[in-house]
Amino acid sequence: MGFYTKATLKTEIRALLKEPTELFFLDTEIEGWIDQAAVDISMKTLCYESIDTVTLVSGTIEYSVPTDTIKIYGCSNSNDGMIKIHPRNLAHITEVTSGAPKYYYHFADKLGFYPIASATGSVSVYSSKITNDITDIPDEYQPYAISFGMWKAKLKDDKFSQANAYLVQYLNSLIFHRQDLYERGVDSKDMAKVPDRTVIAEK
Repeated sequence: MGFYTKATLKTEIRALLKEPTELFFLDTEIEGWIDQAAVDISMKTLCYESIDTVTLVSGTIEYSVPTDTIKIYGCSNSNDGMIKIHPRNLAHITEVTSGAPKYYYHFADKLGFYPIASATGSVSVYSSKITNDITDIPDEYQPYAISFGMWKAKLKDDKFSQANAYLVQYLNSLIFHRQDLYERGVDSKDMAKVPDRTVIAEK
């Protein structure tokens, strides 16, 4: 990642504004718009993905969700994928109440693991997160910070029709890429099964 930097994006925006050095549009303003674009892009598309580690504590069932997490896609414990459950399933899915966690839930900004850990360990959390660093955004999304920056610039310049055109362009691009690349279907129960590859010899 990192096809664009904040500096190169600022240069692109200034070229469109026909103001190569700051006069009406300040460098700090444009840089701030680029940071805002990174936040907005990561929130709307879920394109910034991260793997975080949660340290298990013996006897503790719930933990804080990793900072800036929007959506959790899965968790693994000792390289074993964990099954997502709802908190109402606690104590109903297995008679084992303490040991190595096999299930997880995400509720009220908490991550719960069950059975309750009986020893220290760690869980890997796979999620989409928010970032204000444009270089964290996948390359194919970074150019949209230019449209975002132009939208903000035209608003400042009271050119509202042009601002609206840039906003529509920006939003349509994000919607297209989210549907094309990042929309995920719902996992079915069959996806967790290993296919039967048994070959039966012909008689």
